[in-house]
Amino acid sequence: MKTWFQAVMVGASILVPTSLVGPAAASATAPVAGCSAASIEVWASSEGNGTAGTIYYALELSNLGPKTCTLHGFPSVRAVTKAGAQAGKPASHRGTPTTVVLSAGATAHAILGVVDVGALCGNGIAAAGLKVVPPGLASSAAEEIDNFPATVCPNEPSMHVGPVRPGTAIPLYTSS
Repeated sequence: MKTWFQAVMVGASILVPTSLVGPAAASATAPVAGCSAASIEVWASSEGNGTAGTIYYALELSNLGPKTCTLHGFPSVRAVTKAGAQAGKPASHRGTPTTVVLSAGATAHAILGVVDVGALCGNGIAAAGLKVVPPGLASSAAEEIDNFPATVCPNEPSMHVGPVRPGTAIPLYTSS
């Protein structure tokens, strides 16, 4: 006669191998393509969260396409004037690059820090918006975010952006 523990262990040994060869295991090994410019929509929170001379904003990257795709690394971020010209230097990258898998309808985020230019360069350039290129895409895929409240230094980086992270950021709360 088997004890309860022996019966559970025998049952588990039968179930484990069959669950490893099911559909979940097959899809885990299938490569997922990078996101295309047509499938990614970039948007941002206009509410910033400030600490020690830097205001942090959430940049959101949503997969509006029909298929799961991946983003790896950092978005490219530039402040722009009303005419669309670059204002100041592009955002530098901070942190370790990561890969995020986005199912259709899912959102990832990256945190953008805008430094108080008074501490860096004295007089800054008021930007009218941002141009953001999702990670892994060409600069022609840049999306504009209008009416973004940023002032940048003309000759040195005064913005920094972190790597993409899974999920939607929560304005005034998410810090990575």
